[in-house]
Amino acid sequence: MTNDDPKEQLCKASTPEQRQQRPFQVVLVDIKKAAKEKMIHCVKRPLEEKDLEFVALSYRWGELHETLIETQVGYTASITSFALNDFYQLCHMMTLELDMKHIQYVWVDAICVDQQHEGRRKATIYQMSNIYDRATYILAVPDLHVTHLKSVCVKNDETIEGSNQYSNDIYHLIHGNVDALAAVEETFLNHIQVPNDPPALRQLLLRYTDHFSFSFMNCQDHHPFYCPVGALDHICETTQAQHRQHYHHHQQHWKAWLKGTSKNTIEELHHCYEPICPLNMFLGLNPSATKNELGQFDNANWKSKVIQRSTTIRQSMEFLTDLVKDWSSRVWVISEFNIAKKKNNLKYWFTQLALASQDNSTTYDGDDDDVKKVPFTFFKFDFVDDPYFSKLAAMIYANQAKVMRTRSTTTNPVYMRFHYTMTRQLNQQTFLEIILGSKASKNEDRFYSTLPLSEYANKKTEVSHWKISSMVSVKLKLYDIMNNMDKLCLLFWSVQKDAIKHGVLPTFVTSTLSLEFKMERLRHTLSNFGSNFDLDDPSIIILCHDQHTNNNNINNSQENDDDDDENDGGDGQPCYYSLRLKPKEFYVVTRDRTCPDTSNDLFMTSLPLCQRVGIHPASTDTLDIVLISPFSSEESSWNVIHDSRLHGMCCLVLVGSFAQNKWIIPCQDVDHYTHYDDDDLKLYTNEGENHQYIHDFNIY
Repeated sequence: MTNDDPKEQLCKASTPEQRQQRPFQVVLVDIKKAAKEKMIHCVKRPLEEKDLEFVALSYRWGELHETLIETQVGYTASITSFALNDFYQLCHMMTLELDMKHIQYVWVDAICVDQQHEGRRKATIYQMSNIYDRATYILAVPDLHVTHLKSVCVKNDETIEGSNQYSNDIYHLIHGNVDALAAVEETFLNHIQVPNDPPALRQLLLRYTDHFSFSFMNCQDHHPFYCPVGALDHICETTQAQHRQHYHHHQQHWKAWLKGTSKNTIEELHHCYEPICPLNMFLGLNPSATKNELGQFDNANWKSKVIQRSTTIRQSMEFLTDLVKDWSSRVWVISEFNIAKKKNNLKYWFTQLALASQDNSTTYDGDDDDVKKVPFTFFKFDFVDDPYFSKLAAMIYANQAKVMRTRSTTTNPVYMRFHYTMTRQLNQQTFLEIILGSKASKNEDRFYSTLPLSEYANKKTEVSHWKISSMVSVKLKLYDIMNNMDKLCLLFWSVQKDAIKHGVLPTFVTSTLSLEFKMERLRHTLSNFGSNFDLDDPSIIILCHDQHTNNNNINNSQENDDDDDENDGGDGQPCYYSLRLKPKEFYVVTRDRTCPDTSNDLFMTSLPLCQRVGIHPASTDTLDIVLISPFSSEESSWNVIHDSRLHGMCCLVLVGSFAQNKWIIPCQDVDHYTHYDDDDLKLYTNEGENHQYIHDFNIY
């Protein structure tokens, strides 16, 4: 994730022989010196040295004040990405980790790239992919910038402290160590003095509340009226035969006080016969009790400690999940973890869990007299096998709305959500989702980092000539280089109901995409469900542009829609990009049955753009509404447009003119058109009895 010009990494890849005349010397940091002496000691080694072993770090940048360190290999490094103490702590963890403790060196770009010397910087940048490929392990640390995270807001600091407090619990939870978790939780129950009698109390707590590992790891739907606090109270009340002191609360005085007519204070109204009254402690009053009585009172509050532990662990797991998503969305990180796929050698760790390792091992109690030791290991991501619960997790955590529902109506298995997010982000995203959903400081970086991982790798040397600047230019170039399947996916993604359409030309690339769109369902439909497009026909979806405009510079034609003179095609008319789309069939909204107000609203909001692209005359009487589904009516049980919606698909709605074959995607919400009955729509095909003379649509 070095902050440099990516062109230097990829655009010169055509002449590697010229750059291999001398063996590349990679700068590495001595792990043990950093861990034990808290000092940065760098060495240089030939990257291709036969027995060279090192760990390459993958992380995201933070925003700390500059720290200067002398590398002892000829330059001074400037670090703003992480705090040195956090790096030292990470090196200490590596000296304890089962698979890494024998490895002597670590590569971290913030230290190992000489940013001051242009020649050495370029040489290292050119070798970045080789460095990650050569590494014994790639270690992802999504929170290496933890010091920065703490400074952002108090809630982050609180959550990170909670991760520290229950680091051992979270460590075993992420690993999925069920037996170890059971032992840790038994130790916790002993520590807070949860009664062992009756035996059913602990069993019910562990299995029938949301506060322990069973609920962290398994999804159980709750009744809508389920109350977690009430369930915990109920377990306590029904399993403990406990003498209870009856309190006299002066009911008449209570009623008067609640009505505001009593002059008595709440302290006077509440007569408590316990040596320590919780209400007095609420008011900050010191109880008149011995130290032993205070200790007994604190231990008696085990219910609140159960809830506090559960809440803390859940918050920490969700925080770690968000950190994984943030880290894995960075364009250059995507390149790094994809290199790890080749060897399946990606491990990951969180700085805030540092306390999970003690004396080279993590301990847990089976019984008081039987202490077992488990070798400490970082978490391993397996690119080969998905978790067994992937399909279930994909349903309950499919989008933010489902995440919120799952949190409120189920046990909310944070273990499932964490590993589903890891798998989804690292191993299940399509090329389009990666290049358009990633975060990049420069939009051209999307191509530099992602093209080499795709079937379009042969285009990587051309990126510097494309003059990419905005997301519009990214999408236009994608329509230019991608295959039919990916082009169609991008088009239907752009008109999906959660996409925000702005009414800006070209309408097929200017919407704000919803990152929760599930593309695999659309791809499956287009390839297996009777697609409405002939994927083998190279002409079904083509990006078009006036010949007078320079095709290489896709930023100059329409990103300044206010100045048509800059986009003049030579005949006084502006030059616009268009997308030529050729479906097998389409529907036209019939004028005689459509609600006049609905159609008129859509026509009126579309008139300015229709006139701008050259539809004359453009009026509510001359325009038409067309609907195009991803799949054909041959595979639909009834209304194909309605079926599209039922299958979670999006339907392309166009407004324009058949006579001039010019169409736009309206910015108005058109989801209601998918509810039309068959009588509201007329089907047209490119052949057969419903044949329509138009074979394709020019979408502007």
